[in-house]
Amino acid sequence: MGDTPRNQEDEAPNPYGTFILAENLTDKLKLLDYDEHFLKARKVPPFPRHYFAVSVNSNEQLWTFAALVSWLLELCGQNYPQPDVYDDPNAIISGIMIELRKQGMPTDFQQSRLKPGYGPEICQILNNLAQQALKAKRWRWEKPVHRDDALQDAVEEVTDMEMTAAAVQDDEEIEEDFDMEEDFIDVNDGPMVRWRSSCTLLHKSLRAAVLESSTTSAEWKLEVERVLPQLKVQLRAEAKDWRNHLQEMADNRTEIEQALTDTKAHLTKLQGDVSKVLEKIASRERYVNTQLDSLIHEYRTAQDTFSATSSKYKEASVTVTDLSRQLASVTEELDAVKTQMDERGNSMTDTSPLRNIKTALNKLRKEISEMDLRIGVVQHILMSAQTRDKGELVNTMNATIKEDHFGDKWD
Repeated sequence: MGDTPRNQEDEAPNPYGTFILAENLTDKLKLLDYDEHFLKARKVPPFPRHYFAVSVNSNEQLWTFAALVSWLLELCGQNYPQPDVYDDPNAIISGIMIELRKQGMPTDFQQSRLKPGYGPEICQILNNLAQQALKAKRWRWEKPVHRDDALQDAVEEVTDMEMTAAAVQDDEEIEEDFDMEEDFIDVNDGPMVRWRSSCTLLHKSLRAAVLESSTTSAEWKLEVERVLPQLKVQLRAEAKDWRNHLQEMADNRTEIEQALTDTKAHLTKLQGDVSKVLEKIASRERYVNTQLDSLIHEYRTAQDTFSATSSKYKEASVTVTDLSRQLASVTEELDAVKTQMDERGNSMTDTSPLRNIKTALNKLRKEISEMDLRIGVVQHILMSAQTRDKGELVNTMNATIKEDHFGDKWD
């Protein structure tokens, strides 16, 4: 119970972190000379240091944020057109997220956090882009140069006194050179001695102040309570953290084991029921095969007979086809003979050859009639045989079906 408040305080967000990010952003923008290249060039109204840390005007802040992102991306070498004031905010945010992914920046936050136009996410994105722009411009951070005001004043005083001594030396006579030189040395050495002594005293006083603190314990506690919220660090839960995945795996395994206990019993029972049904089906199948062996044998015999009859029918059909071809050829020859005889009959006047021809034609007609009669008889025989075979096959199949039907009823 004693650790709960402390954990809650550790997890509390830093209320001043956004303002610190906003100040860092302003410093980086000044290094990039944003007053000249961004505000004046793009006609953007100036904004204060903490503009993106607090809520002012959501639409205006979002448009300023998008315009600043466009300018910083151009400095990074990436072409991103500046959105219009009347563009859809969702489309603007989606485009910015795409460009951030192209730059390889982290985007592990919701897009809705960018819609207000202010907040820690806005400041963090602009800080990262400004840092990338400084790298693109090859900006180098130099070491700070600390000036000592006391030393600077002493040097300036010595310089003024040297200039005064030089002017006096030019106006005096040559025999007074030695005296003026001594005066010059005194003037030059006096400030330096005073400066060195003051530095020594200042250094000793600083060391004494550091070694002997005048702060009381109550003041120290008040100062600690004042700065404690700023020193807190909040660890964000990331989706890619392996600890979260490990915990999810453990939870899933526990749920699977609990579900497996009930499911295994149902599956075992289902397996026994399925095995019994399969045994019944197998025994019934063996019984049916035993009862139908004779019928299957008869069916195979009838099928062989039908195949033989079908082959004979095909042979007879081939014979009829050959005879039909012969008849067609004879008919063609007869037509040719008729044509020749008609031509000769027109050219001949003797009636005896004509009579003979007519007699021959009558004989041919009789032979043709007899041939047609024979062909009809053959076709009738073939049709009768085919009909008889089909009738026998149908009777056989009907008898088989009836036996199967009555056999099932008796069973």
